[in-house]
Amino acid sequence: MDILLIFLLIFSFTPILLWGDNWKKTAIGQIPFVLGAWFVFYKYVTVGIAAGEMYLWGIFIANLIYGHIAFTIILLEMRKSMKLHRPMIQQNS
Repeated sequence: MDILLIFLLIFSFTPILLWGDNWKKTAIGQIPFVLGAWFVFYKYVTVGIAAGEMYLWGIFIANLIYGHIAFTIILLEMRKSMKLHRPMIQQNS
């Protein structure tokens, strides 16, 4: 259960990072997944999830997949910006 909470905290912060990197549509698209995942986690911790409510885990897993994709976008954008801001190496002849 600890790893689920860690994933929730990381992927809850991901839309904020995406918004800052001008991926506004992706950030807005992730917000329902984040809210759904927090609902699933809260329900799991308080009353449990019944057999007929297994679709809730689908929401949670969709958040993990979408969050991984968004986090990869963030890492690629950071890598691209680091390459652009890296000073040119001067060669001595």
